[in-house]
Amino acid sequence: MQLSVGTYEDAQYQNLAPIGPQPQIPAGVHNIELSWDRNVGYMRIVISGSTWHFKEYLGKAQVLGTENRRGRLHLRAMAQLDGETLIMYRDPKAKAHPSVAGLRRDQTHNRLCYRRASLDWRLRDERMPWDHPEALKFVKSYLGDMSAEWNQNDPVAHIYHNGYVIIDGDDVAHLYDPDILCGD
Repeated sequence: MQLSVGTYEDAQYQNLAPIGPQPQIPAGVHNIELSWDRNVGYMRIVISGSTWHFKEYLGKAQVLGTENRRGRLHLRAMAQLDGETLIMYRDPKAKAHPSVAGLRRDQTHNRLCYRRASLDWRLRDERMPWDHPEALKFVKSYLGDMSAEWNQNDPVAHIYHNGYVIIDGDDVAHLYDPDILCGD
Protein backbone atom coordinates (compact mmCIF):
# COMPACT_ATOMS: atom_id res chain seq x y z
CA MET A 1 0.00 0.00 0.00
CA GLN A 2 1.44 3.37 -1.02
CA LEU A 3 0.33 6.24 1.21
CA SER A 4 1.28 9.87 0.86
CA VAL A 5 2.92 10.69 4.19
CA GLY A 6 3.01 14.23 5.54
CA THR A 7 0.50 15.80 3.16
CA TYR A 8 -2.31 15.75 5.70
CA GLU A 9 -0.32 16.61 8.84
CA ASP A 10 -2.73 17.90 11.51
CA ALA A 11 -5.64 18.02 9.05
CA GLN A 12 -9.00 16.50 9.88
CA TYR A 13 -10.14 16.34 6.25
CA GLN A 14 -10.14 13.02 4.50
CA ASN A 15 -7.62 12.39 1.75
CA LEU A 16 -9.46 12.03 -1.58
CA ALA A 17 -6.86 9.66 -3.05
CA PRO A 18 -7.73 5.95 -3.07
CA ILE A 19 -6.24 3.96 -0.20
CA GLY A 20 -5.10 1.11 -2.39
CA PRO A 21 -4.79 -2.61 -1.65
CA GLN A 22 -4.37 -3.71 1.95
CA PRO A 23 -3.89 -7.16 3.47
CA GLN A 24 -6.95 -8.89 4.87
CA ILE A 25 -7.67 -8.28 8.56
CA PRO A 26 -7.17 -11.54 10.49
CA ALA A 27 -10.37 -13.36 11.47
CA GLY A 28 -11.52 -13.40 15.07
CA VAL A 29 -12.18 -10.97 17.90
CA HIS A 30 -9.41 -8.42 18.49
CA ASN A 31 -8.44 -5.55 20.74
CA ILE A 32 -8.41 -2.65 18.29
CA GLU A 33 -6.99 0.85 18.48
CA LEU A 34 -8.95 3.33 16.33
CA SER A 35 -7.70 6.82 15.47
CA TRP A 36 -7.30 9.45 12.77
CA ASP A 37 -3.99 9.12 10.91
CA ARG A 38 -2.89 12.75 10.70
CA ASN A 39 -0.04 11.93 8.33
CA VAL A 40 -2.11 10.42 5.52
CA GLY A 41 -5.65 11.76 6.00
CA TYR A 42 -7.47 8.47 6.62
CA MET A 43 -8.96 6.81 9.68
CA ARG A 44 -7.02 3.78 10.84
CA ILE A 45 -7.20 0.77 13.07
CA VAL A 46 -4.25 -1.01 14.63
CA ILE A 47 -4.46 -4.68 15.59
CA SER A 48 -1.41 -6.38 17.13
CA GLY A 49 0.92 -3.74 15.64
CA SER A 50 -0.49 -3.92 12.09
CA THR A 51 -2.37 -0.94 10.57
CA TRP A 52 -5.32 -0.71 8.17
CA HIS A 53 -6.84 2.50 6.79
CA PHE A 54 -10.45 3.19 5.86
CA LYS A 55 -12.77 5.95 4.63
CA GLU A 56 -16.09 4.67 5.91
CA TYR A 57 -17.09 2.81 9.09
CA LEU A 58 -20.12 0.72 9.96
CA GLY A 59 -20.86 -1.72 12.71
CA LYS A 60 -20.77 -2.49 16.38
CA ALA A 61 -17.98 -2.78 18.92
CA GLN A 62 -17.28 -2.68 22.61
CA VAL A 63 -15.57 0.55 23.63
CA LEU A 64 -13.01 -0.38 26.29
CA GLY A 65 -11.87 3.19 26.86
CA THR A 66 -9.78 5.98 25.43
CA GLU A 67 -6.17 7.01 25.40
CA ASN A 68 -6.47 10.75 25.78
CA ARG A 69 -2.84 11.73 25.37
CA ARG A 70 -2.73 10.16 21.88
CA GLY A 71 -6.39 10.48 20.81
CA ARG A 72 -7.14 6.77 20.56
CA LEU A 73 -10.33 4.77 21.03
CA HIS A 74 -9.76 1.24 22.32
CA LEU A 75 -12.31 -1.26 21.01
CA ARG A 76 -12.97 -4.97 21.07
CA ALA A 77 -14.60 -6.46 17.97
CA MET A 78 -14.23 -8.54 14.84
CA ALA A 79 -13.28 -6.42 11.82
CA GLN A 80 -13.18 -6.70 8.05
CA LEU A 81 -12.55 -4.37 5.14
CA ASP A 82 -14.87 -4.18 2.16
CA GLY A 83 -12.94 -1.91 -0.19
CA GLU A 84 -12.43 1.32 1.79
CA THR A 85 -15.20 0.51 4.29
CA LEU A 86 -14.40 -0.92 7.72
CA ILE A 87 -17.13 -3.16 9.12
CA MET A 88 -16.97 -4.24 12.76
CA TYR A 89 -18.92 -6.90 14.59
CA ARG A 90 -19.27 -6.98 18.36
CA ASP A 91 -17.88 -10.05 20.14
CA PRO A 92 -20.90 -12.38 20.35
CA LYS A 93 -19.70 -13.59 23.78
CA ALA A 94 -19.40 -10.07 25.24
CA LYS A 95 -21.75 -9.04 28.02
CA ALA A 96 -23.86 -5.93 27.60
CA HIS A 97 -22.45 -2.76 29.11
CA PRO A 98 -23.94 -2.23 32.58
CA SER A 99 -26.40 0.54 33.27
CA VAL A 100 -24.95 3.52 35.15
CA ALA A 101 -26.45 6.55 36.88
CA GLY A 102 -26.04 9.96 35.33
CA LEU A 103 -27.26 12.36 32.66
CA ARG A 104 -29.11 10.36 30.01
CA ARG A 105 -29.05 11.54 26.42
CA ASP A 106 -31.74 9.75 24.45
CA GLN A 107 -31.06 7.75 21.33
CA THR A 108 -29.75 10.01 18.60
CA HIS A 109 -26.90 10.49 16.14
CA ASN A 110 -23.97 11.24 18.50
CA ARG A 111 -20.72 12.51 17.00
CA LEU A 112 -17.66 11.29 18.91
CA CYS A 113 -14.59 13.51 18.47
CA TYR A 114 -11.20 13.92 20.05
CA ARG A 115 -10.19 17.39 21.31
CA ARG A 116 -6.42 17.38 20.90
CA ALA A 117 -5.92 20.76 22.59
CA SER A 118 -7.75 19.61 25.75
CA LEU A 119 -6.84 15.91 25.64
CA ASP A 120 -10.50 14.95 26.06
CA TRP A 121 -13.53 14.08 23.94
CA ARG A 122 -16.68 15.66 22.53
CA LEU A 123 -20.13 14.17 22.41
CA ARG A 124 -22.35 16.12 20.01
CA ASP A 125 -26.00 15.38 19.32
CA GLU A 126 -26.17 15.98 15.57
CA ARG A 127 -29.97 16.07 15.59
CA MET A 128 -30.12 19.08 17.93
CA PRO A 129 -29.75 22.63 16.60
CA TRP A 130 -26.09 23.61 16.41
CA ASP A 131 -26.40 26.29 19.10
CA HIS A 132 -28.64 24.31 21.49
CA PRO A 133 -27.05 24.41 24.99
CA GLU A 134 -27.38 20.61 25.41
CA ALA A 135 -26.11 19.65 21.94
CA LEU A 136 -22.44 19.52 22.89
CA LYS A 137 -20.92 17.87 25.97
CA PHE A 138 -17.24 17.44 26.80
CA VAL A 139 -16.30 14.14 28.41
CA LYS A 140 -13.17 12.47 29.76
CA SER A 141 -13.66 9.13 28.02
CA TYR A 142 -16.07 6.74 26.31
CA LEU A 143 -17.07 3.23 27.43
CA GLY A 144 -19.78 0.80 26.39
CA ASP A 145 -21.46 -0.71 23.36
CA MET A 146 -21.03 1.40 20.24
CA SER A 147 -23.36 1.17 17.27
CA ALA A 148 -21.41 3.25 14.82
CA GLU A 149 -21.29 4.68 11.36
CA TRP A 150 -19.24 7.14 9.36
CA ASN A 151 -20.18 7.78 5.76
CA GLN A 152 -17.32 8.39 3.36
CA ASN A 153 -19.23 11.39 1.96
CA ASP A 154 -18.43 13.13 5.27
CA PRO A 155 -15.00 14.61 4.48
CA VAL A 156 -14.12 15.21 8.15
CA ALA A 157 -12.78 12.57 10.56
CA HIS A 158 -15.95 11.69 12.47
CA ILE A 159 -17.33 8.61 14.16
CA TYR A 160 -21.03 8.53 15.03
CA HIS A 161 -22.76 6.45 17.69
CA ASN A 162 -26.41 5.71 16.95
CA GLY A 163 -27.75 4.94 20.37
CA TYR A 164 -28.26 6.51 23.72
CA VAL A 165 -25.61 7.74 26.14
CA ILE A 166 -25.36 8.22 29.91
CA ILE A 167 -22.72 10.65 31.18
CA ASP A 168 -21.72 9.58 34.69
CA GLY A 169 -20.55 11.75 37.60
CA ASP A 170 -16.92 11.40 36.47
CA ASP A 171 -17.78 12.81 33.00
CA VAL A 172 -17.39 9.46 31.26
CA ALA A 173 -19.83 8.87 28.38
CA HIS A 174 -21.31 5.36 28.53
CA LEU A 175 -22.53 4.29 25.08
CA TYR A 176 -25.51 1.97 24.71
CA ASP A 177 -26.50 0.12 21.57
CA PRO A 178 -30.30 0.19 21.24
CA ASP A 179 -30.21 -3.40 19.89
CA ILE A 180 -28.63 -4.71 23.13
CA LEU A 181 -30.39 -4.82 26.47
CA CYS A 182 -28.02 -3.24 28.97
CA GLY A 183 -26.52 -5.48 31.62
CA ASP A 184 -26.85 -4.85 35.34
